[in-house]
Parts: sequence; C-alpha cells; structure tokens
Amino acid sequence: MIPLRSAPRWLFIANAFVNMLFVLPVLVLFYEYKGVTIGDFFLIQGISRLFIFVMEVPTGYIGDIFSRKYTVVLGFTTWILGYLLWIFGYGFWLIILGELIFSIAISLISGTIEAYLYDLLKKRHKEGNYHLKLAKMETVENIGLMVAILSGAFLYQLLGPTAPLWFSVICLSIAVGIVIFLPDVPESKRIVTKEKSKWQDILDISRFSVKNKEIKWLMIFPAIYGTFTLVFWWGVQPVMIAQKMPIFAFSLITSIAALMRTLWSAVSGKLLEKLKLSGVIKILSLTIALGTCGACLAVYVPFWCAFFCLFLMIIGSSSSILARVTTSVLVNHRIKSDERATVLSVKSMFDKAFSGLGMICLKPLFDGIGIGPTFMVSALILIPIFVCARHLYKMKLETLK
Repeated sequence: MIPLRSAPRWLFIANAFVNMLFVLPVLVLFYEYKGVTIGDFFLIQGISRLFIFVMEVPTGYIGDIFSRKYTVVLGFTTWILGYLLWIFGYGFWLIILGELIFSIAISLISGTIEAYLYDLLKKRHKEGNYHLKLAKMETVENIGLMVAILSGAFLYQLLGPTAPLWFSVICLSIAVGIVIFLPDVPESKRIVTKEKSKWQDILDISRFSVKNKEIKWLMIFPAIYGTFTLVFWWGVQPVMIAQKMPIFAFSLITSIAALMRTLWSAVSGKLLEKLKLSGVIKILSLTIALGTCGACLAVYVPFWCAFFCLFLMIIGSSSSILARVTTSVLVNHRIKSDERATVLSVKSMFDKAFSGLGMICLKPLFDGIGIGPTFMVSALILIPIFVCARHLYKMKLETLK
C-alpha cells in the first residue's frame, strides 16, 4: 500500500496516465476514418456533454456515500471500455455510444478525484495547500497530455488510426493499478438519516450549491468561460484542415496547446495566491479577448499568419485551466467534506450543460455558414463572460473562508 504522505504524488501520476489522450490531435481525422463528418463530430461532442450533465450529480454523490478511491477506479475502467468500443466499432452510432461511455467515466472521475485529493491532504491537516496541490495535479496531467499529443499524430500515421487508442488503453491500465494501491479515506463518506432518501439528499446539496451567492457565481463563470474556450480548442483542427496544413502539424500545434495548458496550470496556484481572485479575473478577461481576435481571423489570413492566429486561440483555450483551478479552490474551501464530491459534480454539471449546448449549436453553424463566421457568432459569448467576471471581481473572495 502506498503511504498517505506519498499518495497525492501517485494520484497525480495516475491522473496523468488517464489523460494521455493520444488520439486528441487527430480526433477529427479519426472520426472521419470511422465514417463520421466534421459537423457530426461537434454534434456528438455536444450530446456527450449533455449526457455528462445528466450523470454528473448522481455519480458525484456516489463518491460521497461510497469509497472515493474505488469510484475513481471504476471511472478509469469504464474509460477503457469506451476505447475498446471505438477500436472495434464503426459508424455514427457506435462512435456516439463510445462517447456516452466516456461521459459516464468522466462523470465518475471529475468531482470525485478532486474531492479525494482534498481528503488526502485533510487527513494530514494540509488542506491549506490545496490550491498548490490542485495546480500541481493539473500541471502533471498536462505534461502527460503534451507527451501524448506530441506523439499521437505520428502513431496515427505510422501504426494506423487505432494505434493511439491502444496506447491510451495501456496507460489507463497502469493508472488503475496505481490507484488500487492508494490509501482509502473512509471518514469522507456521507451518512444519510433514515428519514431522508438519497435522492432528497442529492437535491438538498444541489439546491445549496446553486443558491449560495458565492458558490453560484464560482460555478457559472468557469462554465461559460470554458464553453467559449472549448470553441477555440476544437476549432483549431478545422482551421488547420481549411489551411491545408500537413498531418505532422496537427501534433505540433496541439502539443503547443498542451504546453500552454501545462504552463497555465503550473502558475495558476501562485497567481491565485499572489493576485487574488480580482487579479486572476483581469488576466482571464484579457486572454479570452485575444483568443477571440485570433479565432475570427484564422481562416482569412495567409498560411504563415494563420499560425499566429492559432497561437492566440491556443492561449485562449488553455486559459480555462486557470479559471477552473481558481474556482475549484474557492469552492472547496466553502463546503463540508461529506458533500464535497456532490458539490464539485454540480459545478462540473454546469460546465457540461453550457458546453454541451454550445457544441451542438456549432454543428449547424460550421455546416451552414463556415468556420470564420462561426467564430464571429460565437464571440457573442464574451458578453455573459464579462458579466460574470464583473460579479466575481466585485466579490473579492478570499482563498480561505
């Protein structure tokens, strides 16, 4: 058994293996290989996120009433099943079924793994360092993602379209093995009285989350911000296809995106510590504005200039890490241990609801008006982003409550 002192470090490593998404830089190409169009790609991604929205809170609650460690193991194992279906399946319906299986896996993991990390720290009375540890977990995760992205397109081209998925299956299997040997934290389990049903308990926790004046905005802001950055993230590959860039460039550009995500996650804890929430809000507002400019110009500029626009899009998309880490830290310090996974799942539920609807709307936009006009229409999302940013800026919330 891995000792409690070393557990966070090994959890970071396991999480990094899970997020080694070798297929990511060529995901649109893989969809086309499996008989799915670019427009359908965005539709499927949107449906997947709405499914996570439905599953998020019930699966998060599982992490509060059962072992968070084994809930994470179940999520990792479910992810493997989704990859195997993609490897051996073909066509729209099997691809979307695989995405739905991934949605279940993500729902099981998303809020639970953060809650598990917090409880591992709290067991040693180190929860005051959570903002630094969460940022470190995001950093290690993005290093793994960067390695996978850098090699994904080459695996696709040299060993075949399913090779990236087989490599991810191997990494997930290693992650399962690591988490099994991590210590359990049984005192984090939620006890429900006989007079209250578990569904009522879920509703009570969810109601508290959306009514709390601080937590509410800490959930809405990253959800809307993340939706817009998702448009940048998935818009990079269609831009590269429109600019007729070679396949190796897909790994190069996407690895730069992973590098930027790594850098954002590495500094996110320190930025929150030094600049507080108000300073972070200023940085995010400027970054998203620059990313919007790059996206709106990307397909209209010459080939060489498109790389600069893609770079601005990448900076904008990767900044969602800073928004997520900042808000997750502030939420975690405002909730009780036995409701942690459920509240974090409600937060993630907001994210998936907004992003799911956004991705579904991208299908008719990309198919109907093209890449450039789609980015211009999407720029309207800046309005609610700046409204939410203003609310949070005025609150001036402290990291610890």
